[in-house]
Amino acid sequence: MPIIVSDTMAERGKADAERHSEKQKDAIRGRLPEIIAEESIITGSTKGRVVRVPIREVKIPIFRHGSGKGSGEGGIGQGKGSKGDVIGKRPAPGTKPGQAGSEPGVDFIETEMELDKLIEMMLDNVGLPRLEKKDVREILVELGFRIRGTQRTGPFVLLNKRKTAKEGMRRFWHMLRALQTETGNDELMCFRALKEASGIHSDALDLLRTGKTTDTSEAITPFPILHSDDLRFHKLVRKTALHSQAAVLLMRDASASMDEEKVFFARALCYWIVTFLRKLYARVEIRFILHDTNAWLVNEDDFFSITTSGGGTQCSSAYELAQSLIDTDYPISKFNLYAMHFSDGDDFVPERSARAAQALLEKGINMFGYCEVRPGEERGGKQSALLKNFRELLDLEEGKESGLEVFVSKDATVPFFGLQLRDKSDILPAIKTFLKQDRWVQS
Repeated sequence: MPIIVSDTMAERGKADAERHSEKQKDAIRGRLPEIIAEESIITGSTKGRVVRVPIREVKIPIFRHGSGKGSGEGGIGQGKGSKGDVIGKRPAPGTKPGQAGSEPGVDFIETEMELDKLIEMMLDNVGLPRLEKKDVREILVELGFRIRGTQRTGPFVLLNKRKTAKEGMRRFWHMLRALQTETGNDELMCFRALKEASGIHSDALDLLRTGKTTDTSEAITPFPILHSDDLRFHKLVRKTALHSQAAVLLMRDASASMDEEKVFFARALCYWIVTFLRKLYARVEIRFILHDTNAWLVNEDDFFSITTSGGGTQCSSAYELAQSLIDTDYPISKFNLYAMHFSDGDDFVPERSARAAQALLEKGINMFGYCEVRPGEERGGKQSALLKNFRELLDLEEGKESGLEVFVSKDATVPFFGLQLRDKSDILPAIKTFLKQDRWVQS
């Protein structure tokens, strides 16, 4: 006997599945700061990748019948104790560490999620600040073709069958009326001749004039009669869009002072910034610069794989190379320019680096972003000599955003934004503050 599942049960199952999926997403959202700081994620392409995310298992309560041996007959009743009595208490956290305990641990399960979906969960109010329209001759982007109307010529793969048939039906009625006018026969007789002549007007006219029509149709059934003039083809037009063209110059310190942990922090932040920008914008160019006392352009793979060069530190070399790129490849009149630098702040000549950063800003770039990685240090603690020079030369205000120490120019015409990164949990808020889309927007 077949088992039939009612629609009500099926709908309930679907609703439960959707609720479970939403609960999983809520759990993932709550753990995003630690999830995105996993080194296993910060490698390779995002396209088609699936990541495994540990989330806390949801325990479903199970009610069991009693044995009937207690004070409550058959497992029913209050049992020992009075209303309001504490029947179980977890030990306070931090008491007698290292000793055996009786409390169960927290169980975790792993769920799979496409990396693209994980990225979409983080894209709230994220984008390039102060993105402006530039020279339209440079930002006309071709997006392929789209169908717009019809035309009388074209390849048969683009034949518009519906409109062609409509033209053929129009010709059928026109020829039928013409035969009636020319011969004086009724509509049905003319239809029989036209049908027998396969839609050829001259043959149908001969059949009617000689009386040799043999078709015996009892009703008129219209059919399309097609001449070359009746063919209609889809008209293709180029689909284009205007985009504000942007270029991002990513600079990373690769000197000997950047230890393994600092390099990880810088790479993680750069990885997510690159990933977000490519997700958000169809047309953004990203150039990669590494530096110690000298700066050099590298490809993306080298930017993320090279750890340190073992040399000293002069951040000015990276800023000067960025200026050179702007002069040769990215004119301010045609590009939105963003310079972003990631370093621990150690610099042999910090005054020169601060002046080089000021020169970049004076070129008219949209933003200069500086991230100082100081993992493990107390918040509100040490600031590098480079950051101190930035603060003095550019008149920066110190503040807090999303729990991070940030440094922003008091003058909105000097779009400098700096922050300090001290913990893995800072990576997500650092990305969102770095790419805060409405920063410097006039209220």
